[in-house]
Amino acid sequence: MNYDINAKYNYNFPTAIRFGKGVIEELGPHLVDQGLKKVLVVSDSGLAALPVFAQVVDMLKKAGLQVTTFSEIAKNPVKSNVTKGIEVYKNNHCYCIVGFCGGASMDVARAIALKVNHHLDLFDYDDAKGGDRFVTGEVPYFGTVPTTSGTGSEVGRSTVIGDDVTHEKKILFSPKLMAKKVFADPNLSMGLPAFVTAATGMDALTHNIEAYLAKGFSPLCDGVALEGIRLISQSLERETNDHDVESS
Repeated sequence: MNYDINAKYNYNFPTAIRFGKGVIEELGPHLVDQGLKKVLVVSDSGLAALPVFAQVVDMLKKAGLQVTTFSEIAKNPVKSNVTKGIEVYKNNHCYCIVGFCGGASMDVARAIALKVNHHLDLFDYDDAKGGDRFVTGEVPYFGTVPTTSGTGSEVGRSTVIGDDVTHEKKILFSPKLMAKKVFADPNLSMGLPAFVTAATGMDALTHNIEAYLAKGFSPLCDGVALEGIRLISQSLERETNDHDVESS
């Protein structure tokens, strides 16, 4: 079957993914249908300053949601970013969290979701120490909206957060941290600066190469990685220079 750029698609792998031009318009009604009236949108300061961010926030408000935003995130997220995000979430009595942007924002959004109902120190959930066994409570509704290629964090179940002092990175992991639904709209990448498109596209290429060259045997991952490399090689230069929606 040929890909139709004007169609919308549903995937489950296992995260539920809604993909296609304009699917971002479905986010607000979807949250309202879930009974989630107050949403925390987590992004980085760069994206939060762009018109596309304001447009999406306005779209959510028009759907009847009370929207709080949080964008105090370092390029390499640290524990204090998460602590501040938790304060914003609780002070505004939010019901759900949407990670909106790239990997750093997703990491912080996912860590905030973890900490809402889990009250140990954040790094007690360090996967290297078996911290996933402490993730026993419920996690608030968590959705993701990717605006860049790169890490694929929107469908992940782990988050990487650094120590503010030592800068040592900790991996926090649990299947409970997977997004309930992803809204992947290629239109959202159209308003990004060219250098962001180029850098995140190369990041995506690197991740695909790493996946293919990894020592572990996984024919499924090998197939996805090879197809990803092929698609990036055909699309990245064009998307960087022209912001062509088909290549995005």
